[in-house]
Amino acid sequence: MTKIDNLIDRMKLAGRQTAESWLGSAEHGSRAYEGQVRAMTACLSNIILAPVITAPVLLMTFSWPHAVAGALAAMAMPVAAAGLLGATGSPKAAGRAALAGVAAALSVLAAFTGGLASPFLPLLALLPLEAALQSRKLSELMLGLLAAASALVAIAAVDLAGNAAAVPAGAASAAGLAFVFYVFVRGLALVAERTAPSQPEVTSVAARQNETPAGLEVTDVLDRLPGLLTLHNVRGDVTRIAGADQAEFTGKIGDVSGKGFINRIHVADRIAFLDAIDSLRRGHARSQVELRFDCPGEASQFVHVAVSLAAERDADGSFAGCVAQTRDVSAEVADHDRATAVAREAESSNDSKTRFLAAVSHELRTPLNAIIGFSDILAREMFGKFSDERQREYVGLIHQSGQHLLSLVNTMLDMSKIEAGRYEVFVEAFPIADVIDNCDAMLRLQASNRGVTLTRRLVRGAQTEVVADKSAVQQILINLVGNAIKFTEAGGVVNVDAAIRDGQLELVVSDTGIGICADKLACIGEPFVQAQDELGRHYEGTGLGLSLVKGLVDLHGGSFAIESREGEGTIVTISLPADGSGANPQSDENAAEAAVVFPPVLPKAARKSASNLAQIDEKTRNEDYAETARIA
Repeated sequence: MTKIDNLIDRMKLAGRQTAESWLGSAEHGSRAYEGQVRAMTACLSNIILAPVITAPVLLMTFSWPHAVAGALAAMAMPVAAAGLLGATGSPKAAGRAALAGVAAALSVLAAFTGGLASPFLPLLALLPLEAALQSRKLSELMLGLLAAASALVAIAAVDLAGNAAAVPAGAASAAGLAFVFYVFVRGLALVAERTAPSQPEVTSVAARQNETPAGLEVTDVLDRLPGLLTLHNVRGDVTRIAGADQAEFTGKIGDVSGKGFINRIHVADRIAFLDAIDSLRRGHARSQVELRFDCPGEASQFVHVAVSLAAERDADGSFAGCVAQTRDVSAEVADHDRATAVAREAESSNDSKTRFLAAVSHELRTPLNAIIGFSDILAREMFGKFSDERQREYVGLIHQSGQHLLSLVNTMLDMSKIEAGRYEVFVEAFPIADVIDNCDAMLRLQASNRGVTLTRRLVRGAQTEVVADKSAVQQILINLVGNAIKFTEAGGVVNVDAAIRDGQLELVVSDTGIGICADKLACIGEPFVQAQDELGRHYEGTGLGLSLVKGLVDLHGGSFAIESREGEGTIVTISLPADGSGANPQSDENAAEAAVVFPPVLPKAARKSASNLAQIDEKTRNEDYAETARIA
């Protein structure tokens, strides 16, 4: 049955396409156009049916040359009706012309088979019956009766004039065969009409506005809904069309009835649509899919649409089809593409900035190391004593400025590596109290020089070991405490609290300094952002300190929070997993990529030795951190 159904569908589609080509550029989506298509399709199908039906009947009555001539004449009538329909565009005129032609043909047939005694004479009763079945209007029934009566009068005139031929030997059998053929074809047509899905209703909203409210009801509601609404059968073929945008869709992509909907989906997207229908068949109530329709002749090659499907089921729950609402999302797709392009461009610009900072910072380190080294040699007077005390002072300032700039360069390098995702923390177990002691030892003199009191408090249990990158945690704490000292006036207090709660290491640095205004608080922590206006700054620094802190906290899988009121002070709270479980988090996108590292990293043994060297130089690194906190 499936093959037969597919064959019938192909024949219908071929007939409809042929009818559309005969009709030319008519207005798609209108009631008149659909009537023309149906009438033209009937004419084209009768071109094949007419000779097939009439040839056996005529061969039983006449010789084969006359039978062939009669079959060709029967074929010519639907051709003439199709030509009239194509020329006038009026199915009513074509139907009435066909009715007149059949009446004339029956008159000639009766005249050649006995006149009023012809066994074919009862066929005239089929004229009003067929007219009534085709139009279902009383006026057409009256026209059918008039045509039958006119034919009967013509036959009687020929018979009375003595021009009627004698009844052939096989005329009665042929007449019976003609009735059998008619009943068989009409019965098949009625059965197909009752069992087949209803024909697509593509009447536009504008055409329905002139109808009475009783004729609108359900269909009018469907035509008011946005998009294109289609009812699909089990195979996905369209059996009904509605929606406020149906005319727009059919104008862009053509007719979507029958298999037209699937055939106009872009080849690459058809599997997705069939898979969406298959999910409904498997039991899902709804599904949604985004597709592309081919639209030849339009400015754009495709129409991007979003299709929402809802399953229709029989009383026993079996899949009976689906309802689809199709919306044009071409504008949304274009906006998404533009947003993606802008985001990609911004990301590329940010990467370029990061690479530039990394390159410049790296190139600055070589001459800075030379400046610091040579100034240190001069300050020790290894190659002779200074003749003037100012020379010793200037060399000391050169050395101090070089250390200051080197710390700044190191901070920029760390920020560049964090933004590029190339900064990796190495966790180890250590007492958090040791880090706080080191920070206190390095910054207490700086706090004393500014007249600031530096205090610390460790909650009971904070002396236990935590798992984190010790140098990174120390850098975090030094930056926070250094910032607090820098922005606290003489007589103020800077306090460091440490506690371990619910598996989280909490570090809180509070001060009684100048605070931060509310409109600047949201921007604190972004690179090169400072709380003071550019022209009213009273404190040195580049604004990288808190940004580096936030980056190092994120690398530990922790959280950063800041509270402040202008003139009252600031509280910064850092929370890190105490067991180091959040170290070096990776995004899903990066985790999905293959772990290919270029340039290649050193083996683990080599990295271990490098770590040992770093621990040996711990004092130098701590001094750099203290200098970074002072300049940030």
